[in-house]
Amino acid sequence: MTAHAEVAQVWPRDGRIRIVGEVVPAESYAGVSWRLRLSSRERRKVKPAIWKRAVGKMRAIAGRDSAGNPADFTIPVTSAGAGFEADIPLSALMCPGPLRWEHWDLHLVGSANGENLSLRLGKYDDDMPGKKNIVTFPMQTVTMPFRLSIRPYFTDSDSLSIRCHHSGKGAE
Repeated sequence: MTAHAEVAQVWPRDGRIRIVGEVVPAESYAGVSWRLRLSSRERRKVKPAIWKRAVGKMRAIAGRDSAGNPADFTIPVTSAGAGFEADIPLSALMCPGPLRWEHWDLHLVGSANGENLSLRLGKYDDDMPGKKNIVTFPMQTVTMPFRLSIRPYFTDSDSLSIRCHHSGKGAE
């Protein structure tokens, strides 16, 4: 069995996305202090103009794209034994920038015995493959300072990600 972070519940509501799950296999990761890392697929692909690339490389060292927005960041996770609970505020996903669509991949990260650990969040240990076409979570919309629609979803491989759609218009 491949080590992963098995998602049990996803609660997108009230300006937050709450994720509850457990680390599998639990005995291999006892005592690890976890954080949730959100990594943007699109921000890593953005190719700025040539004159901006030098500045972009310097910002990339600090984990930011050419517009100064984070390409990835971590948030605290509450854990007890093998169980974990993460609470993602929608404000953390509010990165103004040129991207109309953005997808955030989710990993539990930690370290044990000097080794960096990264476990992908997903729902793999059930008899329902292909959740991408079956499970739909409610969308939340943030309108200040611009309109951003946010929805968790399952990928083709049943991993959990978050999709953001930036309309470019603020609240009227």
